[in-house]
Amino acid sequence: MTGTPSAVQVQNDVIISKTSGYIGVGVLNPQVQLDLRSASSENSLGLSTTNMSASAAGVGAVRYDVVSSPAGPKIEVSDGTIWHKAYIAPQKAVVVARKVTNQSIAPNIATNIGTWSVVRDMSNSFDASSGVFTVPRDGTYTFLLTFNFSGAVINDGSRVESQFYNTTTSTILASVYKTFGQSMTGSADDANAMRSTQAGGASTVTLTLTAGTKIVPRLWHNLVSSSSVPLRVSSNLSDPANPDDGFNNLTIIEH
Repeated sequence: MTGTPSAVQVQNDVIISKTSGYIGVGVLNPQVQLDLRSASSENSLGLSTTNMSASAAGVGAVRYDVVSSPAGPKIEVSDGTIWHKAYIAPQKAVVVARKVTNQSIAPNIATNIGTWSVVRDMSNSFDASSGVFTVPRDGTYTFLLTFNFSGAVINDGSRVESQFYNTTTSTILASVYKTFGQSMTGSADDANAMRSTQAGGASTVTLTLTAGTKIVPRLWHNLVSSSSVPLRVSSNLSDPANPDDGFNNLTIIEH
């Protein structure tokens, strides 16, 4: 063949530049000693593992490894002494969600808190409808749940329990209690005993979790004896000054 090859011809050709001696695989004008940067779908480099030591392979040698800890496929580069993992940090999970939909919590029954409005989900690990967070990778995660109930005449000595529940194993991984009195002044026969009280608080837990674990926040209470108590949720989302806005929130952070 004479003349300049066409783009189609170059795609499956190995070319050695007469001026530089550089090799191009599917590249007409290689810019480095081995240039694979073609525009075709075959533009890739295949590597496999090697038992050679880093010193034997030499500085700058590259291998693919699936044996050494931590487990999982990775590229390693030799510095002439040891093999170094070419590690790319993943996007850490950060979830920020708020309750903007009414939800009532029945007494003496642990209830999953769902139907969240997601402000941020950096790893797409949170199901806003169910409230379930799927752990993207092994690691340590902090959960912060703030809650506030609408006003109700509550039982003296009642409590609210925030639970962080593993839906896979059906186990409570952590729980936080907060107790509430019947009135601000104490005695059951006090006039304040029949006043409406808003039970609220915040719970923070840090857990070491494995990838794939599914966690959902739950609330349990015995504030009242029979009827459900609704969470305090804004009825007017367009008004940032609404007094019922911003009381029920969930934040999840991967460390």
